[in-house]
Amino acid sequence: MLNWFIAGTGGLVEERSDTYRLDGQVDVGVKRRDGSTLELKLRARPPVPFVADHRLVGRLEQWERWSPADGRICPGDQVAWVDVDKKVIKRRFGRDGREVALTDATRAMTGQGCDVEIAAVSTDDRTAWTFAFAAFGESDGRPGDLLRAAWAALVSPAPPPDRLLLSSEHSYGYPEWLSRFVCPSPLVEDHPS
Repeated sequence: MLNWFIAGTGGLVEERSDTYRLDGQVDVGVKRRDGSTLELKLRARPPVPFVADHRLVGRLEQWERWSPADGRICPGDQVAWVDVDKKVIKRRFGRDGREVALTDATRAMTGQGCDVEIAAVSTDDRTAWTFAFAAFGESDGRPGDLLRAAWAALVSPAPPPDRLLLSSEHSYGYPEWLSRFVCPSPLVEDHPS
């Protein structure tokens, strides 16, 4: 899967550790990015079904993000937090489906396009893999078009591995992943603000 994803490109590789607030909510995410910047994400509307082709079926979610989010939320004194180590490989595609060179200098989401990333996410001694699309910019209310263009660009030079079938039951954002799969053992209590 990883070899297929990075074929012909190195993508942008990023390693970091984020600390997430564990509160069981699936439509709100609070984290400290790299242990410092407080970020808030809110799901703006309920997920809707999305189909790119028979290999990519999921739920389209629209999120709003504030970074830094200081002043918008109180991190909370009696909440649990968990450290999540990430190794992310990201590629970016423009509105027309052409790949855009992605570097540290060009990583800001400007214009219109879609980032696609594979990430190894680890908590305690457990590691999972994520495969995510993030459409950005004005898309006339049709972010699915940006995702389809990015998917078509990914699969046009070489089809994905046969075992890659992305389905709706495994399609959700980080807050829902945390509420489903992160056990309470690696919690960090009373994180400083």
